[in-house]
Amino acid sequence: MGWDVGQYSYCYTFIRFVSFEPLIGRVHNPDLRHISWAIVGGESGPGARPMDVAWVDELLSACRAHGTAFFFKQWGGTNKKRTGRVLHGRTWDEYPEKPLLVAGV
Repeated sequence: MGWDVGQYSYCYTFIRFVSFEPLIGRVHNPDLRHISWAIVGGESGPGARPMDVAWVDELLSACRAHGTAFFFKQWGGTNKKRTGRVLHGRTWDEYPEKPLLVAGV
């Protein structure tokens, strides 16, 4: 059974966000319409599973296509301080510019 991000586009709120963490696999065609903010991060701690840069890139592309702010939290791993949070040579600390003022879109 799949999980549909789009089902939450009908929530009555000012800022809608999705946390893709821990990202342990590809998210197929995420519908980020009416989603203000996506937070992406890898699993951390003992036994942490690796995160593929292609999975992160697909989410970044989806954010760009839908005007969703992208926040890259961490690569994760057993030593998250060592793996850091740089993606393509920079950190991604985007926040929603303004709240969505529509409800039940």
